[in-house]
Amino acid sequence: MLKPYKLKTLTPINQTLHNQTPLFDALKLYEEQDVVSFDVPGHKRGLDSETDLHYYGRSTLRHDVNSMPQLDNYDNPKGVIKEAQDLMADLYLADQAHFLVNGTTEGIQAMIFSVCKPGDKLILPRNVHKSVLNAMALADVTPIYVLPEFDTEFGIAHNLSVETVRKTIEEHPDARAVFIMNPTYFGAVSDLKAIVDLAHAHDMPVLVDEAHGAHFRCSPELPISSMEAGADLAATSLHKTGGSFTQSSVLLVKGHRVDPHKVKSVINMLTSTSASYLLMSSLDIARKHLALHGEKRIQALMPHVRQFKEAVTAIPGFHMLDGHDFNRLYNQDLDETKLTIYVDSSIDLSGFEIYKLLRNDYNIQMELAEPNVVMGIVTAADNAYVLERLRDALMDISHKHHDAAREVYAPVLKQLAIPEQAMGLRAVLYGEKHPVSIEEALGEICAESLMIYPPGIPILMAGERISQEVIDYWQFINNQPIIKIGTENSNQVYIMNRKEDN
Repeated sequence: MLKPYKLKTLTPINQTLHNQTPLFDALKLYEEQDVVSFDVPGHKRGLDSETDLHYYGRSTLRHDVNSMPQLDNYDNPKGVIKEAQDLMADLYLADQAHFLVNGTTEGIQAMIFSVCKPGDKLILPRNVHKSVLNAMALADVTPIYVLPEFDTEFGIAHNLSVETVRKTIEEHPDARAVFIMNPTYFGAVSDLKAIVDLAHAHDMPVLVDEAHGAHFRCSPELPISSMEAGADLAATSLHKTGGSFTQSSVLLVKGHRVDPHKVKSVINMLTSTSASYLLMSSLDIARKHLALHGEKRIQALMPHVRQFKEAVTAIPGFHMLDGHDFNRLYNQDLDETKLTIYVDSSIDLSGFEIYKLLRNDYNIQMELAEPNVVMGIVTAADNAYVLERLRDALMDISHKHHDAAREVYAPVLKQLAIPEQAMGLRAVLYGEKHPVSIEEALGEICAESLMIYPPGIPILMAGERISQEVIDYWQFINNQPIIKIGTENSNQVYIMNRKEDN
């Protein structure tokens, strides 16, 4: 069995401190009280016995409450919410932590609005989540795209190299900040500490999309977390890999390069004044569980993950991303809890088809698929049994669909050069646009982001000029029966109106 390819020094977690849940405890105390409710929400803590909401249980209804002195106030927390957020900051080695109830999308918006002014440049990877592009459009920020390392074997993009970031900073010394993912969707992790040091040497704060990295803090066998690397802001999705309810996340703040008062003001601007106590208390619970049990659970899981990867790579037609080879090829770390399974052409199914087959025939739900890839996520909640079920399903699929006589060819996806940014994202958002066939779009300004779907390789971002290379690649992709382009109509593209069109 493979051993960990890299270990970090884990900063100790004060388990005595974290053996408490102030917000959750306050909700339990309130649940026990015979309070007559003349406030919202309208279900009045489950007063109507005929509503189907009772399916979710008495405690769920009685914990779905509004702000009050005993339960603190989200906009200006001074009681149990603040205590819970302070514990979260301590766990993640941050100066401050803010609970988010609209996911890491809200955190990404808050980071960009807090740091960037209209017209500022933001250095960022080409393969960011769409929420980053939407936030830049709303804030009128100019993107400076950086090409990530591209995996020609798997047909997927990974993370940024330090040298690429260094070159981009030298070319754009007036950039306001650097934005980076930790990790990417497929688990690739840049040398984040080196990138943070490089950006800080140029007085640029570092903003981190840590949607898939909430568990990094809890194990020496996992890559470095954003705050461990010294980043200034990080949006971290505890609901993805940390165990809290869907849509709950945190924004972590550290250092002197960002204004903490402005960060909180922006969060209040973006967040409902009726922030969900169910979501916030789930963050409190998840933090305690990670602090007390995360390292032990992950340490127990990782040998099973490595056994699974060795077993799957031995199945005809499949192999997996592995940390040892990944580190050697890309000088990047890999989050081993991401199960990125490559499907070669000796199997007569695409990644999309295997994704569907696993769900329909084997009752296994994967995270996503690409033309040549199917990917799953394991967390500290998983065990050897679930990995064995997936392994057995893949063995059965190989037995039924593998043919050693079939030609094995490389993935069809590639990474294009960065096109000309002809119009700002905010101008595109508010400008007039219309659809044309792709054949008619040469030289026009694209009015939408064109992506290989699901999340993968960008073809074109909004505001960029449509070149012949883009048109040729678009047509090539559309001739591949297993690939989808993320537009309403794959034969058309929306372009910006010219002045004469208005």
